[in-house]
Amino acid sequence: MHGNTVVGTITSGDYGHRVGMNLAYAFVKPDFADLGSTMQLDLCGEHISAHVIDPSPYGPEFERMRV
Repeated sequence: MHGNTVVGTITSGDYGHRVGMNLAYAFVKPDFADLGSTMQLDLCGEHISAHVIDPSPYGPEFERMRV
């Protein structure tokens, strides 16, 4: 959500133990899909701040996966 406007739909989410952060996969409107864009997600009626990150939170060399 951005304000009171729905800007996307979350398809799944969970805590990423390997990357140390909560992750949500979502379809969002193109105007909100740029890296760093911020919005709120509705988590059981509570609005939680979220932002767009790189498509893959782990490195291309899989270094974080080996830690």
